[in-house]
Amino acid sequence: MKKQILAMALLATYSLVTSSAIAANGTINISGLISGTTCTISGGTGGNPGSGANFPVVLDRVQTSALGENGATAASKPFFIYVGGTGTTCPNGTKVAVLYEASSPAINPATGNLRNTATATPADKVEVQIVDAAANTPMDLRSGQNSTIATVTGGLATLPFAARYIATGGAATAGIVSTSVQYSVTFP
Repeated sequence: MKKQILAMALLATYSLVTSSAIAANGTINISGLISGTTCTISGGTGGNPGSGANFPVVLDRVQTSALGENGATAASKPFFIYVGGTGTTCPNGTKVAVLYEASSPAINPATGNLRNTATATPADKVEVQIVDAAANTPMDLRSGQNSTIATVTGGLATLPFAARYIATGGAATAGIVSTSVQYSVTFP
């Protein structure tokens, strides 16, 4: 009889623990909007829309002395992402921004810059920093935040950025620097 009472007490206790463990504490409501807007995306280091969404940015060669201490920056190279352009149907007044994808493999989770991924004679203690040129501020790429917003005017919006070397962890050493980052155009 005692075993039966003990078993029933354990079963009742387990039921209370189980039901409280699976009780909901709140609800998150998620919403969004899929835009029907179709705008051409291109980029480059020139002053006019480039030929496609994938493009190179070549930083100028610098001496190690330019990156002689932690946090030193050098060789800022402007580049632009263009939304719209000749022959596109990107409506005037459309608000656009750039989101650098936080899941890009080269983003350093400790600094928010781009790690040097060069494999042959890589420079050490150097990363590449992206600057939102419209706000004149470095971007923390791990944050998943939009850039400064631009507005399409005359069928085109220009989003200005810059890439530059930044010494991390001390003075940079000589070698090759190579990296990449993925981006998306958003319509905030």
